[in-house]
Amino acid sequence: MSRLRHAIHGVASGYVMLAATAVFGLASVPVALHYLSKEQFGLWALMMTLVGYLNLVDMGMSGSIARLLIDFKDDRDGGHYGSLIKTGWLVLLTQGLIVFTIGLIFANAFAQLMAISASLRPEFIHLMILQCGIVALGYPVRIFGHLLTAHQRMDLANYAGTLAPLVNFAALWIFFYFGFGVFSLVWAMLCSTLVNAVIQWIACARWRFFPRRGGWGTTSWTRFKEIFNYGRDLFLVSVGTQVILSSQTMIITRLLGLENATVWNVATRTFNLLLQAISRAVFSPLSAFSEMMVRGERTRLRERYRSLVVLVASLSVFMGVSFALCNSVFVTVWTSGRILWPPLNDLLLGAWLVVLSVQTCHSSLIMTTKRIGFMRFVFFIEGAVYVVLAVLTVPVGGLPALIACSIFCGTTFTGAYGAWRASRYLGFPLGEVVFRWMKHAGIVLLGFAPPALLCWWATGGLEPLPRLAICVGLAATLGLFVLLRFGVPADLQAEFQKRAPAKVGSLLARIFGRG
Repeated sequence: MSRLRHAIHGVASGYVMLAATAVFGLASVPVALHYLSKEQFGLWALMMTLVGYLNLVDMGMSGSIARLLIDFKDDRDGGHYGSLIKTGWLVLLTQGLIVFTIGLIFANAFAQLMAISASLRPEFIHLMILQCGIVALGYPVRIFGHLLTAHQRMDLANYAGTLAPLVNFAALWIFFYFGFGVFSLVWAMLCSTLVNAVIQWIACARWRFFPRRGGWGTTSWTRFKEIFNYGRDLFLVSVGTQVILSSQTMIITRLLGLENATVWNVATRTFNLLLQAISRAVFSPLSAFSEMMVRGERTRLRERYRSLVVLVASLSVFMGVSFALCNSVFVTVWTSGRILWPPLNDLLLGAWLVVLSVQTCHSSLIMTTKRIGFMRFVFFIEGAVYVVLAVLTVPVGGLPALIACSIFCGTTFTGAYGAWRASRYLGFPLGEVVFRWMKHAGIVLLGFAPPALLCWWATGGLEPLPRLAICVGLAATLGLFVLLRFGVPADLQAEFQKRAPAKVGSLLARIFGRG
């Protein structure tokens, strides 16, 4: 299977997995709100955010292992590949033990830091310890996903990831039914973690991604230093990224209270799903890009990367406008009016989605080169500046100020620096990367945003459900047409049309104007 087919299959299967995750996420919230109070749900959201920060114990090692495996995978039985797997697994196992130890020792301190009420504190501490145990369990089994990634078989990892949320939801409902309360969320996650790990292990064994007997090599200090030196640079990027994407719940909890944290967590679910959808398109080709770098295929890398950025920018604009059009109405329908969400927040989040998407393309490319350089500090600086600005402005401006800070910092720091580094590495003029590559996205914005605004205004007097149906219908028809016709680069249009089934290819030809 060619790299492009691997990438397309990876993206397609990733969207199937994302759909399963979306179904789980959307269905689990009403179920959880039925069995839990808002405070308990907010407690869970806060605890998950804190556990996310504990994942920084990874120190960039997971990304380092996955990338370095690509350097050695062409000689699977030479010893270096197997040595890297063994050494990487031991590193991951150690990190898992560290995560569990931190959760065990500092759960009470986290509760005090977040000003959790005395009545909820014991429940929070128990949840924190159990969740850290599950996260710790997930560390050593990550190696299977890294192997699948290195061999450009993200589709296999995605199939495992598709089943996991379905198992999670079924287990969640069962545990809620039998009265486990908020702890149902923890035990359901344990079930999905185990299922995901077992399926990935079977896939690695079935497609022979492990070395043969005698070709494993030994754990090596040299391999560890390779993992550590690259992971060290990824670590600061991870710290900054974690602050940029995950500090909102903590800031809201501290400044605006647990109920507002619950509102944020519920109302931004679709935003996170859209961000994940775009990330699939960004991350799936990275293994192929890494292989091009290892094999010196620079011309092909330049062409493929330009097409990726153009496509991702256009896709993010389409999704950003669709989100701004539909989300506030969707939240009202979804929660039966229990949570109200101002449209201004959606407009700002849509803009942030575009900034994040383009920035992710550029930063991912630089990290794939293994020459991270000053970028590791840029992420950290952006995260620090963001927290300071948010703390200063949220008490006055509320949630819109929180999102506006994200847009400003993302554009000023990682967005600008990533575009500059990508242009230098690939030899493109900076103006071409920043402006000419955004031409298609601009056309999508001009073609879709005015009708979306008109639709929002015209349906203002309708009940939420029919209004949502009309808005979604506009996005799925006119918005999707504008994206495919004007947002997809010509070379990718030709590839999509060529590789699609006959009837789909004929339809795409008419949409692309090639029929």
